[in-house]
Amino acid sequence: MKALRFILIAFSTLLLLVALIAPRLIGPKVEEVLQQQLANQPNIELTGYQRGWFGAEALTRLKGKDGASETYTDIQHGPVLFTRSGPRVGVIYGETRLTGKELEPALRRQLEAFYGPIGTELEDSPVIVETLVGTNDRVTNTLHLLPIDRNEADQQIQFDGARIQLVTDYQGQQQGSQFELGEFVRMDGHRESLYLQSAKGDFQLAPSGAGTLHAKLPLVRANNDSGPLELRDVEVDYTGELVAARTLNVKTSIKLPEIQSSTPARTLTQQINLPAISYDDLHHYLYTALLTPAAERSWPQVFHRPLKMQQQLDIESANGPMQLQMDVDWKGMPGSRQVKNDKLFWLDNLNGTANITAAEQALMQSPLIMQASALKQYGFLKENNGLLSMHLQLDRGNLEVNGQQLPADLFVLALMGGF
Repeated sequence: MKALRFILIAFSTLLLLVALIAPRLIGPKVEEVLQQQLANQPNIELTGYQRGWFGAEALTRLKGKDGASETYTDIQHGPVLFTRSGPRVGVIYGETRLTGKELEPALRRQLEAFYGPIGTELEDSPVIVETLVGTNDRVTNTLHLLPIDRNEADQQIQFDGARIQLVTDYQGQQQGSQFELGEFVRMDGHRESLYLQSAKGDFQLAPSGAGTLHAKLPLVRANNDSGPLELRDVEVDYTGELVAARTLNVKTSIKLPEIQSSTPARTLTQQINLPAISYDDLHHYLYTALLTPAAERSWPQVFHRPLKMQQQLDIESANGPMQLQMDVDWKGMPGSRQVKNDKLFWLDNLNGTANITAAEQALMQSPLIMQASALKQYGFLKENNGLLSMHLQLDRGNLEVNGQQLPADLFVLALMGGF
C-alpha cells in the first residue's frame, strides 16, 4: 500500500510539474507558428502580441472591403485548458472578441441592427470565437453569436443565439462541421413580424469556397403589409467546385415545400448555377446585391461586373404550375465606352435565353398580372390547352420572341404596358 501511495504521489507531482513547465515550452512554439500563419494571410495583420508563462494576448486587424475590424484574443497554453464548456486537455485554447474600437462599417451596420450600439469593452462584443487545438490532430473553431433580448421603442428582438463549429485536422482538412441557430422572434408593436424556429445544418467548406452546405429550417413566419407568410421545412443547399485559379462553379438550391400565404403559391423550388465566377465577381454580387440595404442599392453598380448564370424556378400554386428557365451571359458594363442617352444600352452586352411556361389561370392571378396581360394582348405569350408559354433569345441587342425577331425596345414597352 505504501508503494502504491508513493507511486500515486509521484505521478501527481509529475503531472503538476508538466502542467507548470509545459506552457513555458509551448508558448514560444505557438508564437512561431502564429507568425508563420499570419504571414500567409494578407487580410490579417498582427498589431500586438504579449506572451506570458501560461498564455498570451494578441491584437489583430481583419481587413475587409471597406475597412478593418480589430479583435482581441486571449490565448492559453496547454496541456490543461479552461474553456467556456469546462477543463480540457490540449495544446492551445483561445477566445477572440471584437474590441469595438475599429469595426468595418458593413459589419457594424449588420450587428448593430440586432444588438444595438456596440461599445468598446470586450464584454460588449456580440461575437466570440473559441479555438481549441487538441492533442488528437483536431482543431475546433466555434463561433458564438450571443443571445439577444432587446426592446427599443415598439420593437422587440429575442434570439437564443447561434453556434457555428468548424473542425479540421492540423493541416486544415475538415473533419466535420455544423451550425445551430437558436429561436428568433421580432415583434413590431403587438405584431410578430418575423419568427424563425431553431434550426441546424452541416457544411464542409474550404477557404477557397469549394465544398458543400446544407441547412433545414423547420418553420419561418413573417407578417408585413403584404399579409402573413408561413414556410415549413425550408431546405437550402450549396455546392462549390474550384474550376480554375480563384474561380468557382457554384450551385445553389432553395426548396419551399409548404407555403401558406395570401398568394396562391403553395410550393417553390429555385436552382441557380454559376458555371465559372471569379472570387472578385462573387464577392461583388454578394456585397452589392445581398448585403447592401435595398434603399441604398444601385443597380448600375450591382451589374457593373460580368455574370454567367443558369436559373430554374418552379412554382406550384392553387391555380396551376409556373416555370421560368433562364440562361444569362452578362458581359458587364463597358468601362471605357461612352454611354448614349439610351435606357436600353445594357442590352448590347447581354446574351441569353429565357423560357416561361405557366397555367393561364396561375399567371393571370399572380403579381405579374399586368405584364402577363400586356404580353398576351400583343401575342408574345402563346396559348396552348390552357398553358401560356414564351421563348426569348437575346444576342447583343438582337431579340427573338418565339422565333420572331422583334426590336428590344418595343418588347420592353409591351412588358411595361407602354405600347
